[in-house]
Amino acid sequence: MPVTTTSRPRHLLAAVRISSGHSLATYAKAVAERAAALGYGNMAFRREKVSRWEAGVEPEMPAQLAMADLHGVDPDQVRARGWPSWLLLALPGPDVLAPFTPEVTLSALDDLAADPARADGAGIPLLPASVLEALTTQWTDHVQEAIARGISGGYVGVEVSTAIHARLTALWHLDDSLGGTACTTSARTDLKMVTKLLRHARHTGQLTTDLHFLAAEYARFLGWAEFDAGNTPGAQRAWHAALRASAEAADPAHSAYLLANLALACVYDGQPGTGSGLLATARDIAGTRTTPLVAAMIGTWRVRATAATGDAKQAARLLAQAETQYDRARTGDDNPDWAYWMCRPSHMAETGRAFLDLGDPATAEHLLTDGLAALEPGAMRDRVLYLTWIATAQARRRDLDAAAETATTAMDIADLVESGRCTTLLSDLAGELEPHRAARPVGTVLDRLGSVRC
Repeated sequence: MPVTTTSRPRHLLAAVRISSGHSLATYAKAVAERAAALGYGNMAFRREKVSRWEAGVEPEMPAQLAMADLHGVDPDQVRARGWPSWLLLALPGPDVLAPFTPEVTLSALDDLAADPARADGAGIPLLPASVLEALTTQWTDHVQEAIARGISGGYVGVEVSTAIHARLTALWHLDDSLGGTACTTSARTDLKMVTKLLRHARHTGQLTTDLHFLAAEYARFLGWAEFDAGNTPGAQRAWHAALRASAEAADPAHSAYLLANLALACVYDGQPGTGSGLLATARDIAGTRTTPLVAAMIGTWRVRATAATGDAKQAARLLAQAETQYDRARTGDDNPDWAYWMCRPSHMAETGRAFLDLGDPATAEHLLTDGLAALEPGAMRDRVLYLTWIATAQARRRDLDAAAETATTAMDIADLVESGRCTTLLSDLAGELEPHRAARPVGTVLDRLGSVRC
């Protein structure tokens, strides 16, 4: 179990020691025992020795070789890389857990330039969510003093805005992987920081506008995370605040995105008419001041809202229009960063769901299957949405074996995310399957689905 620490390690050795679960004293003893086992003689194991190493004193080579053996690092790499660079190899998993120091930067750049296998990703696992979160937190460490000065009334510059944007981007992707429930606390904490900067720091011009945008997008994201967690009232409260901040930023595309979020929540909440109206307003606000990609996103959600009202002709017309807008998108368009997730309208989960609402499960299954194949590997929450609706379509077509198999896969992935929306949709799927409980595979799936019902 990693050692709990209230301060972030500034030296590679501290990062290695903490990640391996050692205190200063236990690490000193472990290194001494390993040195004795390797034949280097008895070594004093006072905690002060490790503390000096972490303060910048280079250990003698026998101590370094004992550490390397303790962490499974090739001794030849100890000699080739030198102290403290070889410690990168002692970190568990990706070396992104190393502290941000000049020597680590140079070592990481050396590795990237020297190893083509690492450059093209061969054999390298995707970074787990915990590592991504730690990386972005560490990346912003170098501006924490500037943020603190700003909150105390000092001037803040572009480096603060850049660092907060990086944290925000990481949070978007954590939501894709983990679901909204896991992200609400981080969003709320960072929103407090941005709000304090707006209220207390000295900032002017574009930076003031950017801080208002960051406040709007953190509030927008918090609303989305609350909605995904199943807390629609909390989501609406967040979106109300977000709309106010977005108005200060004078960003029509983002204001339209906010209304689109609110509209989609209305559709899920059984108010498709209200959702359609909000989406029409979002389209009008964005107007010609946004890109074809954003217009296609708003149009696609209009397809879902319109289908939920039962208007099949209008839904088909809107989908064709959204496809045309998407095809107009060009490389080099100034798309907002928050639109990173937008894919072809016919591949979006909400489009497949629209055809379920229109009573066409065969078309829904086809579109959802194509969309599932196009998903990014880390989009675990969306994978559950696609699979759940595919299983629903299969059940409605009476392909019960396929529905049971798809539902099982959806539940397996749902175990990895924290999303009240996924839980609700799986509960809805149980209702779809219940009339077919007598079918052998369906009964087994229903017994398992019963454990995830809201």
